[in-house]
Amino acid sequence: MKRAQKTLLALSIVGMLPTAAMAGNAETKGGLKITSDDGNFSGSLGGRIHFDTYLFDTDIEDPTSTTDFRRARITLKGNIYDWRYVLEQDFAAGDTHAGFRDVFLAHEFLNGEVRIGQFKPFRSMSEMTSSNEITFLERPFSSSTGLFDGHQFQQGIGWTGVLDCFTLGMMAFNLRDAGTPRNEGVGASGRLAWHPINTDYKTLHIGTSVSYENANQDSTDILAEADYAGRRGPSQLMALTPGDLGGDVSTVGLELAGSYGPLYLQAEYAIGDFEGNYYLSEFDYEDWFGAPAPFPCDPDFGCFIGNQTVHTWYVQGSWMLTGEHKTYNVKRGAFNSAKHTGNGLWGGSWELTARYDTMENRDYDFLEASSTTIGLNYYANSNIRFMVNFIFGDDDFTGDETNQLGLRAQVRW
Repeated sequence: MKRAQKTLLALSIVGMLPTAAMAGNAETKGGLKITSDDGNFSGSLGGRIHFDTYLFDTDIEDPTSTTDFRRARITLKGNIYDWRYVLEQDFAAGDTHAGFRDVFLAHEFLNGEVRIGQFKPFRSMSEMTSSNEITFLERPFSSSTGLFDGHQFQQGIGWTGVLDCFTLGMMAFNLRDAGTPRNEGVGASGRLAWHPINTDYKTLHIGTSVSYENANQDSTDILAEADYAGRRGPSQLMALTPGDLGGDVSTVGLELAGSYGPLYLQAEYAIGDFEGNYYLSEFDYEDWFGAPAPFPCDPDFGCFIGNQTVHTWYVQGSWMLTGEHKTYNVKRGAFNSAKHTGNGLWGGSWELTARYDTMENRDYDFLEASSTTIGLNYYANSNIRFMVNFIFGDDDFTGDETNQLGLRAQVRW
């Protein structure tokens, strides 16, 4: 039965290849790949399913405990002559356009590759880490989970490559992905990662990134938001630059990470400057930020929102209880999951994790939120992982202290 399923899938991919390349070879070791006889055309099929359960210990806020397909992706990638392509669809996003993730063409250039299409801007180590490899259910606030909320994938052109012990990436982009409105907003980002030490037993990583976004006609709002009690829980708006006012946002981040045997540590500090100079009514301010304005508002114009500076940082680490070592992905400039050995209980690998994550608007008193997470990961094999996260949320602005127990069953191929 399994052989028949693989054969059917192979025929499906072969059907996608040009007619001239119909004669080809199929490989099923570790996945499924079809290559034409002349080697000019290839296609491989991969995917991931992340199924979550969220259980909340509510406080002031009252989120709904629920289940959720966090990700349900199919990835088709391969080569057409000397060009590489990636087409990735996440069926958990709701519709076809919103589900586009990496969708681009790439070509080798200067020890790296040029990409054209939709992909992630190069910023934040946690953002460059694959969702299959992240240590916790969600990324920290220095990523699209917080500082770059709603701007994880963008459309444009970029380059990434490895030069000696440096990983570089840069991108110029339109402020949209396939699921958001067409607009004239533009942005640019760049990241540099240095790994002066990278052996089979230990790694040291130092990095930095910069990003600039300028809203323009029909742009969506640029905002920073903290999901301090985990996904599907309450959120605290930290800063907002309205898209219709043509404001800009600039960020800079620093990264420090390392691994030594079964131990791993990672930290980032990022600062974002959000252009303001607009008014909100007192009602809108409380509706958007969750509490009354901590400053006097003009009776005629409302609450003035000036330029806002957001600081966010986190420290996270893990200990592979079964002795494995997290390897370093030089192309991404980020860490992989530890390689499964099967030496632990139930034939798996076990990882104990912890993180402290915080975000603060330095221009408004008490506009700060943080979360503390303790977790345990069980790797049944190289493709299947189970995760448990205990998330303790704290919103200084509203006083809410909602907590979450998050669970995930994950498979990738």
